[in-house]
Order: sequence, then C-alpha cells, then structure tokens
Amino acid sequence: MNWVTALLSRLVRAPEWRDIATAPFDRAIELAVIDRDIGVLGYPCLRHGDAWFDAETLRPVSVAATHWRYLQPAILPVGCC
Repeated sequence: MNWVTALLSRLVRAPEWRDIATAPFDRAIELAVIDRDIGVLGYPCLRHGDAWFDAETLRPVSVAATHWRYLQPAILPVGCC
C-alpha cells in the first residue's frame, strides 16, 4: 500500500520543481535550466553520479541543470472497477 501512497503523492506534486541537488539517482526525471531564460529539456534524463544521461538512449547529456521534477505521465492511471 505504501507504493500507492508514494505514487499518488508524486502525481499530486509532479508539477513542483525542486533544487537540482535533491535529484534522485537512476530515475527518469525532467530537467530545467535557468540561465537568462528558463528552459525545460524535451526528454527525460537519468542522474548517475555527477553525470546526466538521456533516459531513452542512455547517451551522456551535457547540461547545467538547475531544477528537476518527476516525469509527468502523458496518461494518468485509472481503474475501471
């Protein structure tokens, strides 16, 4: 039951951007870069150590991310029963 609570918590708080220092390891997340403009990478990334990787291709990504948030699902989970 804890995983359900964690999932619902993430879905409710998904739009919330967090400081990059708190980004989880080995989990697909969205990254934002705030320089002169605010930009969001168009693909999910994985943090492994101090490096970032494209979550789909596992290729290294050179980015100076400043914020992160949980990857927002395109379709929310629903039950029929």
